Amino acid sequence: MRIFKHSSSLNKLSGRSRFLGYEVSITSSNAGKGAAGVAGYTFRGLRAAEGSVSIFLIMVLAFVFLFNAVLIDYARIAAVNVQEERLARAAIRSVMSAYDIELREGYGLFAFGGGDGNQLLSKVLNDNLYESGRGDAFNLLPVMVDSSSLDWSRPLGSYEVFRRQIIEEMKYKAPVDFALELAGKLKPLSAAMTEASRTTNVLGDLQPLYDQREEALDLMLRKRREAADSARKLQKLLMDPPGNSISALTLGPLASGSDIPAMYGDYVNKYYEDYYRDSKRWPRYTAVLSRYENQTLELAGRIPAALADFQESNNRLLEEAAAAFEQVKALNLQMKSVIEQADAEASAAGDDPARSWDIPETAGELSSEPLKKLREQVEGLILPSSEISEMENNIGVQRSAALPMEPVVSSLPAILSTAAGLYADHSLMTSGVLDASQAVNGYIGSYGQHGTVIAAEAARIESRRTSDGERKQIERQAKEKLGDAMNLLDQIRALGGSAGEGMEQYRSLRRYHQENVSFNEGVEQEPAASVNTSSHYAAGQSSMKDMDGIYAAMGSVLEGARDRLYQTEYSAMYFRHFDLSALTSLASGSAEGAGEQLGEQLKPQAQELEYILYGFYNPAGNVASAYGEIFAMRLAVRTMEGMIEKSGLGNPLVVLAAALLYGIEQAIQDMILLCTKGEIPLSKYMTAKLSYRDYLRLFLLLHGGGEEQLARMLALIRLNTGINPIEKFTYASTELTLGMPLWFLPGVVKLVDYSAGLPGDIRGKTYLRTVGADFSY
Repeated sequence: MRIFKHSSSLNKLSGRSRFLGYEVSITSSNAGKGAAGVAGYTFRGLRAAEGSVSIFLIMVLAFVFLFNAVLIDYARIAAVNVQEERLARAAIRSVMSAYDIELREGYGLFAFGGGDGNQLLSKVLNDNLYESGRGDAFNLLPVMVDSSSLDWSRPLGSYEVFRRQIIEEMKYKAPVDFALELAGKLKPLSAAMTEASRTTNVLGDLQPLYDQREEALDLMLRKRREAADSARKLQKLLMDPPGNSISALTLGPLASGSDIPAMYGDYVNKYYEDYYRDSKRWPRYTAVLSRYENQTLELAGRIPAALADFQESNNRLLEEAAAAFEQVKALNLQMKSVIEQADAEASAAGDDPARSWDIPETAGELSSEPLKKLREQVEGLILPSSEISEMENNIGVQRSAALPMEPVVSSLPAILSTAAGLYADHSLMTSGVLDASQAVNGYIGSYGQHGTVIAAEAARIESRRTSDGERKQIERQAKEKLGDAMNLLDQIRALGGSAGEGMEQYRSLRRYHQENVSFNEGVEQEPAASVNTSSHYAAGQSSMKDMDGIYAAMGSVLEGARDRLYQTEYSAMYFRHFDLSALTSLASGSAEGAGEQLGEQLKPQAQELEYILYGFYNPAGNVASAYGEIFAMRLAVRTMEGMIEKSGLGNPLVVLAAALLYGIEQAIQDMILLCTKGEIPLSKYMTAKLSYRDYLRLFLLLHGGGEEQLARMLALIRLNTGINPIEKFTYASTELTLGMPLWFLPGVVKLVDYSAGLPGDIRGKTYLRTVGADFSY
């Protein structure tokens, strides 16, 4: 403020003036007193402007308060959002922590088993939102539950869920167990078993073709013999028995054409004897002469028909022989095609499918060279083209050999007819009969039942069959031994009749299985019935095919097909298998009282693994199937050994027959040993042993991995625990709505919500937000 020093200046301020922007009214009672009179002046304008300043300050303070209030509620809202999300996750975890203990400990599975999930959820929320009873407590976030809900899904009875839990349970266990326990044991046999399978398959395919071809060859020879033998009727009509001369005979009944010239001399003599008789006497030979003449004409008339019958039969039978030979050629080509196809498949597949397995072996690899040499010998079963051409030419030669008979036989009736008179040429008749007879007899002698030409051809064919007799004898023995093994399987199946209580459990098991299949919208598959075969060749091929399948399944697992392996190993780990020692007496040949001795072993709980594998609702059906499949695998391994042992027999078909006989005999002994000892060596060349459980694991790997096995496992779980997997859930979703009262201006917060987009809603003075959380085992 500027100070006026002169009174004149103050006098000039009297009246109304503006000072620092304010209108100031100054009065002076003593203008002449100078500066000392300043204190007497009043500022009335300042007192009049005090309200404007207060409003300004209030506006500033209100804005600050509004900002802070909204900021505080907004911060509380953010804190509540975080707390609500954490609370939702904690609540759903707490609810799902109440898993079923029996399922977890018994089968390694997780499913909710805590009773009422909504009650558990409410308890968890109440415990987390509980407020202490202190009156001086300050609750910054007074959260309250407006609503809560819990939804269940993904039941354990769903194949997808069940398979996922199996994978989680087995992903650290199954690969090590499988690689070390099974794959390492079987790998050394892979090359030999692969070659044995190829040899068995190609020889098994060739054997029926070979037998059919040889039967067709025999049919061809038989038809050719029958064609020649069809001339015997004509031969008998011409000369019976055939000979090189015709002796004279007295008149009598004519049996053949040779009798006509043989009796012709006596005919002439008797004719003249009657002619020159005493006139007083009656002719003595009229009836005899007449009979000779009539029989001569009748017999001569039968020759053309007999010739025609022979020609028709000969041509027809030779055509049948030619047709049989065409079948020979077709079968020979088919055999050649089988060999070529087998060679092509072997070249494409390689020698050893297990060579690429990256696992340690338990023993050295068994060489497959003896088996390869055996398979190379199958070419000797094919008829060479030169022999085929020779056989075909021989049929044509026989056809030509029958042609010379026609002119000499067809001219004979005219010659013999002259014998009905006195002037017949006896020598002409004799030579005519002899020529015709020799022509017919020559054809029969060459190609008839004991014909020299046909016998030589048959001998050449038989020279290739030197081993067929031995082979057929071995086949009969093998068929008998295989029949004994199949009868044992039938006896095992028959044990189910004494199950009693077990049958009711099997009916419950089937109902549970059907309910699970229906829940998964699947179709129930009937188990494949095991067929007993009396053909050792079919049994050998089938067993080799199963071994190929086992190696292929193991290869696919080691290359990354994890689901099948996990499911197989899970089944073997958590489900019981049959005690095979209960079949010791039956396998050893004593079936008396076997059904009563089994007892509890016929219940489904004692053969769960077999039921999972085969699915029969028969107390002994699954055990019989497992026994039969193990026998087939042993047959495959032992047949491979037999091929090595019997390779010195030469003929590949004989080697196969002997190998199958060896395999059947040794497989029967293996089954007895498995029942008594519980395990058997993999092969006589390998010391590694496989137990009954190991075999079931291999078969699960071969047949398992599908939904049928999942349904059977779920049915067993329900039977054993009383827990229905369809009603047990593995996934839960919760939705919580929490509320928090706002402290300040809910309208302003709601206005902010329009622009900023809060995650919740404002209802009255309460902020509400809904949040969800999920949890899966």
